[in-house]
Amino acid sequence: MIRSVCGDKPKQWDLALPQVEFAYNSAMHSATGKSPFSLVYTSVPKHVVDLVKLPKAPGFSASAETMAKEILAVKEAVKAKLEATGKKNKAAADKHKRLKVFKEGDDVMVFLRRERFPVGIYSKLQPRKYGPFKVIRKINDNAYVVALPESMNISNTFNVADIHEYHADEVLYPEENLGASSSRGGGD
Repeated sequence: MIRSVCGDKPKQWDLALPQVEFAYNSAMHSATGKSPFSLVYTSVPKHVVDLVKLPKAPGFSASAETMAKEILAVKEAVKAKLEATGKKNKAAADKHKRLKVFKEGDDVMVFLRRERFPVGIYSKLQPRKYGPFKVIRKINDNAYVVALPESMNISNTFNVADIHEYHADEVLYPEENLGASSSRGGGD
């Protein structure tokens, strides 16, 4: 039996188990005249992934059309439920979302994520917020171009989540300190 299922690769018998299980549970047994699935669940298993509207032809089956309609109804109900759940989740997430809109010329602080740094440069002890910098241009409500110094060598386009309003008492890391590190003697 293993040779008939696995062919030339008997050590990969476990890869064929799902097909063997399906065949066994769907096969009619001579002793009962039914498949194991139909004995347990009192119906023949439905193995339909997607149904396409087929033209009616001679030999049309009313039970096949009823089954197709039931499956499509279940599919539509699940789709409606998923859409309702998505709307509910969006409403819950939007409750905590704050709208940040900046104008050209506004002073902002930028948050630099790990991905912005070249490989090998990032350190957990490096500052995260830099600024103040000016907003050069608004791309849309979600993206802005900020005037960064050339020495930073990173993209100057930021997601609104990484831009924060500047407050005069908030200067954490002035731009002249950007390349310096306390281990190299350039910082405090």
